[in-house]
Amino acid sequence: MMINEIEKLPQVFHPWRRYLARTMDCIIYNLLWLTFIAFIFHVNVAARRGLDNVLDSFITLVIMMGLEPLLLHLFKTTPGKAIFGLRIENCGGSKLSYGEALERTWRVIGEGMGYNIPIYRLVRLWKSYNLCSENETLPWDESISYTIKDTKWYRGVFYVCAFVCSFVVVYAIISAQLLPPNKGDLTIAEFAENYNYYAKHFDMSFRDEYLDENGKWKKKDSDSMVIYISHNDNPEFGFILKNGYITDVSFEIETKNNEYMLSPYDRQMILASLAFAGAQDEMKLFSKIPKRIIEQIENNTFKGYHFAEGGITFICDIEHSGYYETQSYLLPSDDEKETYFNLKFSMNKQ
Repeated sequence: MMINEIEKLPQVFHPWRRYLARTMDCIIYNLLWLTFIAFIFHVNVAARRGLDNVLDSFITLVIMMGLEPLLLHLFKTTPGKAIFGLRIENCGGSKLSYGEALERTWRVIGEGMGYNIPIYRLVRLWKSYNLCSENETLPWDESISYTIKDTKWYRGVFYVCAFVCSFVVVYAIISAQLLPPNKGDLTIAEFAENYNYYAKHFDMSFRDEYLDENGKWKKKDSDSMVIYISHNDNPEFGFILKNGYITDVSFEIETKNNEYMLSPYDRQMILASLAFAGAQDEMKLFSKIPKRIIEQIENNTFKGYHFAEGGITFICDIEHSGYYETQSYLLPSDDEKETYFNLKFSMNKQ
């Protein structure tokens, strides 16, 4: 084909439509990755920050390299492009071969998106925007036909709906991760599995210990050395069973003349509460029960509490003397010769 014939190939000079279509595609690729790590590796998606997000952006490009050429080869479009009526064909009006689609995608990632490298990505996007605004063919589109069906208003509505749906999907993933592995009536082993699940999910394990199938603390295998600044040990749980299933969970802590700081055992109470209440029928997708339980416990750190959630009654009575309170700890007072701390925590299935 002669050069002047290539220049006559139709192109789409709507930079914002093209950018939004690309953004939607990347959102979809990212959702696939988040779903994978959430349900296969049980990574807490809600807690991903900083370098995690940078890693996610590069993994998104890997998924894009795997999926987008296949979509273009099979359907001449991608989900984001389809919303705006965009189609990509070869110069003869046929589907791109997989090799052609792969080459185009790679050039888009490098020359158009700057490999998602911070700052460089913005430079490449700005250069691409300027070329497209000036009705110049982008480098990766020089030998292909890029067409748009129409620019009707409802396509913008479809895009907004798709964008909102993507947030709903992320929220659903986060909410699904708050559901424990065991539901309904719990045995001690199932309670322990739920507890360990939440401890890992919230990264709240304490002293490198976990609950075994008998509800007893076991040490994790670890070569690392951890220094603890408080005196707290994990509490020993007591269970009341009916027909082999738990109806009550409790523990009590009492110390006298302790010379070290104490934490309020809020992490252990939160994890135990979620392990028990999360199994109940009231705990469903998008449930606010975990949030309310955490707030009740954290807002009454040294005061104690009495509330009900998910068919479970939670009670905590705290008594202490010889300490002064900080935001997170009880510190022995220099003016007191004796210290005393007593905490009684219990959960009862109504």
